[in-house]
Amino acid sequence: MKYNIILHTTTACNYDCSYCDVIKDNIHLSLENREKILSFIEKNHWSINRFKFFGGEPLLRFPDIKYIISNSNNFIQNNYEIVTNTTILNDEIWEYLETYFSLIFFSIDSENCFDFDKVLPFIKTYNLEYKLYFNLIISPGKEHIAADQFQKLYNAGMRGFNILPVYFTQKWEKEDLTNLSQVMKNILDISLKDKSLRLYGFTENLWEKSSLINESLFINSENKLYYSDFVSTYFWKKIQNELFIENIDVVDLSKFSEDEFHSQQNAMSELENKINSQVQGQNQLHKIMDYFSVYLNKNNGK
Repeated sequence: MKYNIILHTTTACNYDCSYCDVIKDNIHLSLENREKILSFIEKNHWSINRFKFFGGEPLLRFPDIKYIISNSNNFIQNNYEIVTNTTILNDEIWEYLETYFSLIFFSIDSENCFDFDKVLPFIKTYNLEYKLYFNLIISPGKEHIAADQFQKLYNAGMRGFNILPVYFTQKWEKEDLTNLSQVMKNILDISLKDKSLRLYGFTENLWEKSSLINESLFINSENKLYYSDFVSTYFWKKIQNELFIENIDVVDLSKFSEDEFHSQQNAMSELENKINSQVQGQNQLHKIMDYFSVYLNKNNGK
């Protein structure tokens, strides 16, 4: 089995979004741990599918990202991913995104000002449209702002979107969920008419049931390997020990138990279902995402 690897380059971020539950204790990759990452990649590259840089804001540690890429790309072969809020992009970084990255996620939300006029020309200059998704983060009471952001990006020719309502960290009222449903329907109806529109998590993955759990292994800034990046958040920190696998300098993914991995994923899904009932609006939020997944795929004839 090949695994997707998520690397926490830093827990620091230059934003302080109210919905963000990531633990921001300003821990970064040390020079020693950077070398251990490279050893891990060399040893396990046959078992690595994609390698994602994550944070915090990962581009705060762009020198670390460059170093890792320059010393591992013969194994990863340009199959890197990144999640960034776009605020630290410059010409050098844009060129790196074009050259080495197969998937790019730009996270935009209703709390911080996304600079459309600055970012969009670079996307076209570096021909990134085909591998770029905008994480459209929707928080309660801000659904109309997300709808406006989508429309503005769509009108500018952007076609890759990842719709991300906020789970667990904020409560959803009935009115918020109604507004979210309308925003979702409008976006999905556009996608049924425009086949160039790519909705990550819907048309890409064909979800039948919404979940935050992704089939990836997570390496934190201290080079500990976990079953999920859930451990990087306050809400899920309490199960950190249960999700810990091993320090990466002793891990051999070729001998890693695929059955145990899937068993752990199933256990996390069950735990997520239990927690949904404890946070206001979470069950209804999942039902909305499930409904529109079926809605889209049914109308696409899938």
